[in-house]
Amino acid sequence: MLVETEKVEHIATVAASFDWSWTEDDLTPVCDALGWAVVSRTGRTTTLRTDLSAAQSQAYWREWDQGGIRELIIVVTDQVNANDGAAMQRLQGEYDTLVARLATGLGPPHDVQRGPEPKARWDHNNLVVRLYVLRGYINLYLVNPAYQQWLDTPDDFAAY
Repeated sequence: MLVETEKVEHIATVAASFDWSWTEDDLTPVCDALGWAVVSRTGRTTTLRTDLSAAQSQAYWREWDQGGIRELIIVVTDQVNANDGAAMQRLQGEYDTLVARLATGLGPPHDVQRGPEPKARWDHNNLVVRLYVLRGYINLYLVNPAYQQWLDTPDDFAAY
């Protein structure tokens, strides 16, 4: 399993200092700042080639149907077998290392959830950074704060 801790930290640091508008206008400047390139556009998703060696070196820029961009998803590790306890333990260790490194540049996480699929989240004025272990991967999400607020708003129909 390959985790490029310094590159992931660099992505988060660049994202935190970027002047986000959360529109298509951000795509080229973000790619330029990170040294990435657009590979393809399909529907509401743009696939980007990253400089990461893991996970096919791709990221996904997703449009929000309410307008603008909702998130940029970066898979930062190769997939490990979720049924392999030793591999998952190593993945968890890499996740813990990434949380500590991101906390150095972004401050302490706003929220941390433990368990088999842990999550950490940093809320900033113009960006929400989320780090997940999901389906045997570590994923870094750069999220539009308006989209995150929409996700965090309780569903009016949840009680029914």
